Amino acid sequence: MNSGILIVEDHKETCELLKAALDDAGFKSNSFGTVKAAMEFLGGQRPCLVILDMHLPDGHGLEVCRWLRNNDRLANIPIIALTGQDELHHKKKGFSAGVDQYLTKPIIMDELVMWVKALLRRVDMDKSGGAFLTVNGLQLDINAQIVKYKNKPVENLTRREFELLYALAKNSPKIMSRKEILSSIWRTVSVENLVDTHLFNLRNKLPPELAEKIQSVPGKGFRYFDKE
Repeated sequence: MNSGILIVEDHKETCELLKAALDDAGFKSNSFGTVKAAMEFLGGQRPCLVILDMHLPDGHGLEVCRWLRNNDRLANIPIIALTGQDELHHKKKGFSAGVDQYLTKPIIMDELVMWVKALLRRVDMDKSGGAFLTVNGLQLDINAQIVKYKNKPVENLTRREFELLYALAKNSPKIMSRKEILSSIWRTVSVENLVDTHLFNLRNKLPPELAEKIQSVPGKGFRYFDKE
């Protein structure tokens, strides 16, 4: 049974802000303040996503995370971890335990909702075999290599331009580096300015409103950023 989003957060004010932000975005949620209460809930319910504070009164959030990843019924649920510790070694432990995304307190609620939508979108893609991707007005069919924006076709994209748009939209709002694009999407070790060339051509072929959603992040790479 899908019970919406599970929030595990013991700070009352933070929990209320999370619930309000999710409610405004159209999501239902259940909240608990302890590891014990969360585990009891998970024993009979299957949330679509878990928002998990790392430091709880009766244990650590990673306990819940590891338990989820070792449970066949719940193993594929996306997990967003909330933490006041931004050090890399803390995040490494979390990602090793199965965390999908870290957000550092104080939480920016718009960013939280953005990640909730992105992770749930990936779940939907996995269920459909990853053949179709819909991000608000953007529609991509990977098998037919068809792109539509607000039901109007976007034509004349090359294979690499299509793959670049698909990868950025699929991983939104994650920033993808040039090396990551070259190695994981195009599987090449070509010079990095190849990415900039294809991105420039892609933007010129897209409707201006859509092209603006593809952002350059200085020193890091590129991302598809949709505020809606």
